[in-house]
Amino acid sequence: LHALLLDNGILTEIRTAAVGALAAKLLAPKNIQTIGILGTGIQARYQLGMLPTVTACRNVLVWGRTAPKAEAFREEMAQKGWQVSIAETADQLLETCELLVTTTCARDALLSHTSIASRKTALHITCIGADAPGKIELDPKLIAKADLLVADTVQQAVERGEFQRAVADDLVDRTSIVSLGNLVNQVDLHRKEQDDPRITIFDSSGVALQDCVVSQMVYDALRPSS
Repeated sequence: LHALLLDNGILTEIRTAAVGALAAKLLAPKNIQTIGILGTGIQARYQLGMLPTVTACRNVLVWGRTAPKAEAFREEMAQKGWQVSIAETADQLLETCELLVTTTCARDALLSHTSIASRKTALHITCIGADAPGKIELDPKLIAKADLLVADTVQQAVERGEFQRAVADDLVDRTSIVSLGNLVNQVDLHRKEQDDPRITIFDSSGVALQDCVVSQMVYDALRPSS
């Protein structure tokens, strides 16, 4: 043991937000008019806070389980330069936004597949909340409609991530899911054109190895030079 890093989980929050921004950089439409945020908790704030590194969009549509929490989120983010509106329904995010980030701990799907049935424009969804068995934010039929599925780790995604139910119901073949590491290297899968109409979904269930690397980086930065 070299050190104890008492960060109270902040580094994990930042790492999760960073991987969401990376997914958006590679897969989100190029001309984002509105960012959708599902949920009003701490990770919703971190995810939004990291997105200015990859998009100039400052318009946000947020949905929260309770009106007071949604309003508190709106007020806090407005002080940081965001133009935030509150959605009446979760599916309104699917109908309106080009980039959508889900951050709840739901165990029943909050976003349905019917809202994108006639959608012609591009959409990217980053799923953060489903990080344990039983958690789910997207209707499995919505996942099945995607043109590209990406996960930080495929094994976790089908066991405790957003894709678990879609794979279990045979709506998605796990072999079709691309790992984030492979996506980075497969440039042909990146969204490069504005008229690229694909629906892409990225699921992050959290990779412990990333926390180890981040911890090592902090340790190296803080330890006295010899």
